[in-house]
Amino acid sequence: MVTRCAVGAPASRSVLFASLLAAFAVCADAQAPGVPTPGVSTPVAAKPAVKPSAAPTGNAQEAAPVFGKIVAESAAARCWASAAATPPKYEDVLKKDQIVRLGRSENGFRAILLPMGPIGYVSKRFTSEAEDGSATSKGAKVAFRYRPRTSEAPVAQMPEGTALHILSIEDGWCRARVAGMEAWVAEADVQVVPSDPEIIAAHAEFAGLAKAEVQVRLDTIATEHKQQEQDRIDMEAVKLVEDAFVKEMAKPVEEQSYGPLQGALAKVVEGLVEGGAARTACAALNRRMETQQWIVDATATTTEKAPVTEAVIKKPVKDRLERFESIGWLRYESRLAGPGVYYIEKGGRRQYLLSCNTGRFDLSLYVGCEVGVIGPRRTPIAETLSVLDVERVEVLGSSR
Repeated sequence: MVTRCAVGAPASRSVLFASLLAAFAVCADAQAPGVPTPGVSTPVAAKPAVKPSAAPTGNAQEAAPVFGKIVAESAAARCWASAAATPPKYEDVLKKDQIVRLGRSENGFRAILLPMGPIGYVSKRFTSEAEDGSATSKGAKVAFRYRPRTSEAPVAQMPEGTALHILSIEDGWCRARVAGMEAWVAEADVQVVPSDPEIIAAHAEFAGLAKAEVQVRLDTIATEHKQQEQDRIDMEAVKLVEDAFVKEMAKPVEEQSYGPLQGALAKVVEGLVEGGAARTACAALNRRMETQQWIVDATATTTEKAPVTEAVIKKPVKDRLERFESIGWLRYESRLAGPGVYYIEKGGRRQYLLSCNTGRFDLSLYVGCEVGVIGPRRTPIAETLSVLDVERVEVLGSSR
């Protein structure tokens, strides 16, 4: 802008300086953010990322909540204020007379603020879970989806550290609620109601149910951690008995004794909780002790010394018949060509021919008797049997 002075009236320096300042101020206002410049189109701002809710400061107070009642038989929570024939929807379905908090209106729809946010899905890769089960988003612009698919645009993007109220984890996806995330219902499906005590109590009950649903998983994780800690303590007690068992096995077999250890293990079992891992370990250790005790008992039996007794030496009884050269039945056989012969028969077979050169015994008197004969033997060439020359004969059995 140029300030000109009237002809014939020269302008003062002060007036000129003031004019220049005014022109500079007009140009600065035209370029200020948020103020549209004539003739220049203004781009639409992108939807901001959802941030974790912060506690109100002492200098600012939250606006009084607006409550609404669902008047339709059921109202599905939509992801956006869209009138599409098949709009993207969350899993939450509100029933008739349900009390909810309301937000802004847009395109014939009303935003609803569920107590802990609508149910959505977050990839487990972009979550950070604490030991107690609480979780937050990990990374910048983490996608919040209405179903576990990466092929569709996310409902919103969350900054790092956004609190996730996880309901379950499956196939790499966290099914979770995020507080402050908007959902939408048709204006015709909800009616604004006054914030009287009955309405506030109904909404508080609704919020309690949502919190209880999330708390179920946290309680389950806490119970599992408690069980794991108890199992660790119980296993330490079992380990003490097991170490003593190993030391006992290192002793010589004849010095091993497992009765006291089995008694100590039984006391440990009494203090164990049902279904714990330590009970299984105790049962296995007890079987090992029983097996080793059986080995000790078997070894003691095999090495046990027999009682020492004085051996009674009995002299063998001498057979009184050993003194005879032959024992059998005395028989006589007559011969046509010469004198008959006497012989000893035993078992139906002839043993010896008999003779008595001394003439001391008349062998005919012993025919048919079982006799024992003593005397020398000789084998004549003409005979097939040896001849026994009788020096002594005794009758052993009655004659037949």
